[in-house]
Amino acid sequence: MKISVITVCFQAEENIAKTIESVKRQTYEDIEYIIVDGNSHDRTLTVIRETLGDHSAKILSEPDRGIYDAMNKGVGLAGGDYIHFLNAGDTYHDDQVIESTVTWIEKTGADIVYGDIEYLYPDGSRERRNYDGKCGRQIYYLTGDCINHQAMFVKRQLFAADLFDISLKICADRDWMMKKSRAGAVLQAMGFPVCVYSYDGVSVLQKDVYKKEAAFCMKKHYPLGYPVFAVFEFMRNNRVFAGLLHGVYRILFIRDGK
Repeated sequence: MKISVITVCFQAEENIAKTIESVKRQTYEDIEYIIVDGNSHDRTLTVIRETLGDHSAKILSEPDRGIYDAMNKGVGLAGGDYIHFLNAGDTYHDDQVIESTVTWIEKTGADIVYGDIEYLYPDGSRERRNYDGKCGRQIYYLTGDCINHQAMFVKRQLFAADLFDISLKICADRDWMMKKSRAGAVLQAMGFPVCVYSYDGVSVLQKDVYKKEAAFCMKKHYPLGYPVFAVFEFMRNNRVFAGLLHGVYRILFIRDGK
């Protein structure tokens, strides 16, 4: 089984090396590595080539229309059985992640397998986001949450009919997941951490865009469930309810890092 790992980057000279080194250290051998750069003007390409050394990789560098356009380009270059996106600055949790994932795929035959992610915050602290079996159910989206795309290994054929909608700036992966969930894709939680995710708070910094796109996705895919989503959004925007909701969220999904 071949696994295609896709890294998208732009102006990433400071953090692309650790991502590449993480891929190179994987114990699984049949990995196709693809790096899609958005025509960076810093030393990103130089660092990529220096860090890769003689390690095989497909490199594409050209202007794009955002992260999801770059991810779509990576999919177009991929020939693996399953695809995993590991963005610049993110790393695999350990050297056996892909080897362990392939074992799960062979055992379950699931369309999408997913694990936990470890948030790495700017201050160096870490927390583990637990994605268990309930996160693969359609009702999970009604709460306003979704599985982080760095946590998922996806059967390449699922992208044949649908790529990411590049008109969405933050929630195209959410939109894609909702579409595949409604189409009956089989998801399987693996129960172990997949990656260390450098949490820079982009979705938080673009809160208005995020809220607008998340609501759009819900109305598009689960119009009958939108009232439930709206209730959760009301709670998030209320100081008292937001604190209560956050507390429940941490009990259910957050673990100590590492």
